[in-house]
Amino acid sequence: MKLFKPHEVNYALILPIFLLFLLSIAVQYGASLLDGADPRPVVLRQLFFCILAAIALWGGSLFSTTFLLRFSGLFYLLSLGLMTLLYWFYDPIMFELTHTKRWMRIGSFTLQPSEIMKLAFVLFMVYLTLLYEKKQRQRTIKSDCLYVGKILLYSLPTFLLMFMQRDFGTSLVFIVMLGALFVISGVHWKLLTAMFSLLAVIGGLLLLLVFTDWGNTILFRLHFKPYQLDRVKAWADPFAFQDSIAYQQVQSMWAIGSGGLLGANAGHQSVYVPVRESDMIFTVIGETFGFLGSSLVIFLYFYLIYQIIFAALRTNNKAAVYLSITFVFGLVFQIFENIGAAIGLLPLTGIPLPFLSQGGTALIAIGLSLGIILGLEKNDSHEKSALKK
Repeated sequence: MKLFKPHEVNYALILPIFLLFLLSIAVQYGASLLDGADPRPVVLRQLFFCILAAIALWGGSLFSTTFLLRFSGLFYLLSLGLMTLLYWFYDPIMFELTHTKRWMRIGSFTLQPSEIMKLAFVLFMVYLTLLYEKKQRQRTIKSDCLYVGKILLYSLPTFLLMFMQRDFGTSLVFIVMLGALFVISGVHWKLLTAMFSLLAVIGGLLLLLVFTDWGNTILFRLHFKPYQLDRVKAWADPFAFQDSIAYQQVQSMWAIGSGGLLGANAGHQSVYVPVRESDMIFTVIGETFGFLGSSLVIFLYFYLIYQIIFAALRTNNKAAVYLSITFVFGLVFQIFENIGAAIGLLPLTGIPLPFLSQGGTALIAIGLSLGIILGLEKNDSHEKSALKK
């Protein structure tokens, strides 16, 4: 572990991270004002987690890729254990609000183990991928099938826990990250085509089941809940259900639309949006800053993504590239899904908007992940291989 020297700091990557930290405090303040609540405790809480995320950012930058991958299996097992505890020790208040067992309460704070699992999952799957490539000098469709099967087998406990916790939205993030890893690691195109075709068929079949009575019966027997099906129906025709199952999404679209080009004025009557501070935080940006401000926020995200990819490619290290690209695809999916749901483009899944949605665990996990990426270029210059012992 080596500290950064001033000339080694990637300021181009730190800049968007710092701006998003500041923006997260501003939008949480705005959410409180729009809801008519006292913003001071919310701002102090968000500031506290931003400071912890900044510490995690610094701490993550100290570790080399070799060290992280060597202990990725242990990190993965510990994360699985933490998620398993949710089966018994989930937060009943959050369960009543969200119908998912995603949170564990510790005093006045809540912990979300799935956010920690995202980093552990990426590290361990990249480690398995590098081991496969090291042992398999000449890749074939057969060897790639065995590799994919092994990855899916090791991923199975995560998806089973996601299923038990009724956390379909986060499961999609893991699927996207796996897909990105398969593509970037060079899995044979025929196998990729077969897998993506299978996913498309499953997606189409699920939509058919959602919109038919007999299909609903099958889904209920598979332990799907009515609110999960309602989210898809609300997405298909939100204004037909604006007084019931689509109320949140319709209110979100009204709120964003009320911001106009430059944002609503001070005398504007705020549109009420349920869970504005979390799943619907983008409504604060749309209503307060308008179309122009919303576009700048999206641009800031893309600038961050560009800097992450550029930093990884500059290392000329396969492990660094795999880690960064896999993480980036998960990040992009969360951004696209959250904003898409807020504007009615996609169904609601409960996926938070990175940095900006309320949630300390997610903010700290993102800080740690970006810290690891921030340290790739410095640390990997002293390493010959990410898998050498």
